[in-house]
Amino acid sequence: ILLGAGSLLGGLGGRLCWGSRSPLVVARLIQARAAAMGSRYGIRIGYGPPESFFVPPYPAEAAQIKSGVATQVALAALPAALDGIDQALPSYPPGFFSRLCKAIFLCGSLTLDGAEAGGTYGHAWIILVATSAVGNAGIFETARLGVHHEFSSLVWNRIPALPARWTALLPPGWTPARDNAQALEAPDHGAMPLADGFLSPYGATTAENDFNVYAETLFTAPRRIVELGKRHDRFARKAALLMAAYTLLDARMAVVFQNLGLAELRDAIPVRLEDGAPIVPIIIPRGEITPP
Repeated sequence: ILLGAGSLLGGLGGRLCWGSRSPLVVARLIQARAAAMGSRYGIRIGYGPPESFFVPPYPAEAAQIKSGVATQVALAALPAALDGIDQALPSYPPGFFSRLCKAIFLCGSLTLDGAEAGGTYGHAWIILVATSAVGNAGIFETARLGVHHEFSSLVWNRIPALPARWTALLPPGWTPARDNAQALEAPDHGAMPLADGFLSPYGATTAENDFNVYAETLFTAPRRIVELGKRHDRFARKAALLMAAYTLLDARMAVVFQNLGLAELRDAIPVRLEDGAPIVPIIIPRGEITPP
């Protein structure tokens, strides 16, 4: 569910340089770019007040983040965040992302149970943090990785059979973190017993967080999953289950995973997901932007 910002430093920074343009010009350029991206991907990109973070038919009350508080993003942080989003979204076949996620909202900070987080999700949207505290490189990586991380929770909740199937792949005796704060205290990177099948200490905090970390890694560092899957069956089986879930929702994802070099892991689970995921025609909604 949650994406810590600490590990997302480095990588490419925001590639848009605004020079000495006035704040009004910069605001208009950002608004135009966000609107164009929204139209291209069939989603809404919003960066206004957090109380605007919802989409119909959900009511305004749906913008409230359970056990969480978000602040409005600064204009200067948006170019790098948009760069990260723009790099992540082409990973999905046209219309697939927008069928489950109708909007991406950007905020300046986010606390969940009092602990800082890098993102979360709502009924049909995701929220990503873009803060100048981590620099353009950190903003870019938070958005790039966060798209996959948070979107995977919408997949997780779409298939009723998935959580139980995933939990069955966790090591014996495993117990989840008691709340968001405890989960966010876990580092994003660190040594873990490979036989347990966790990609990070953070992933080991809850079954859903584990699924999130696998999704993030599968789309951005697939060779890591392949190499771990060759050495430990638990990694291969988790990767195969995740791919089965995405492919159940959209058969075109099979080609995406094949192009990522993951085809050899797809047969690591003996039984495919078969229930709980209504398949409906893909409809690409018109993109729009919520201005600040």
